[in-house]
Amino acid sequence: MDTEEIKEIFATLNESIPKLITGVIGSFYSPESASKMAEAIGGFYSKLKEQGIPDELALEMTKKYVSALDFREILASVGSEGRKKKRRPPEDMDVEEEDTE
Repeated sequence: MDTEEIKEIFATLNESIPKLITGVIGSFYSPESASKMAEAIGGFYSKLKEQGIPDELALEMTKKYVSALDFREILASVGSEGRKKKRRPPEDMDVEEEDTE
């Protein structure tokens, strides 16, 4: 694989990945998914109350449940972890190193 092929691959990825992520996030935050999420949250809270969980504790547990569903927060934490790690090309990729001497 030569340098030009690698540049083409990265250019394609650079265009494709943001569109893919936007599509995935859009599917999570569409009106239909928001309605389903609200239904799930209400059902979760109701089930806790049915089981005799006190109001204050049921509300706190529901808040934690909702925060676990926050896809933006998950992406942000994954993104910040990814920036901390030094990325290396796959071992089977033939990458020429520049001579700095």
